[in-house]
Amino acid sequence: MKQIIIFTLFILSFVFFSCAKDEPVNPEDMQYVYVCSSNSAKTYHLERSCPRLKSCSEDVLEVTRKKARENERVVCTDCDKRKKKSENDTAK
Repeated sequence: MKQIIIFTLFILSFVFFSCAKDEPVNPEDMQYVYVCSSNSAKTYHLERSCPRLKSCSEDVLEVTRKKARENERVVCTDCDKRKKKSENDTAK
């Protein structure tokens, strides 16, 4: 009986650990972004002051980028352009 319990625990632990995802952690996933809580909104914003976000007629929520992506949001094109421009300016 003791051998059956040990064998069962071994199999369960093997199944549990083999099913774990080995996805690399992306530091940007933990960054906070801003989303409009409107059902029609499809983007997330990198800055609270984004002009496109100001047209939101619902609440503006602060969530992680990972959560925004899980909810099928894409980055705002204006925010993305400003980020890339800022990165290019600091690289010079």
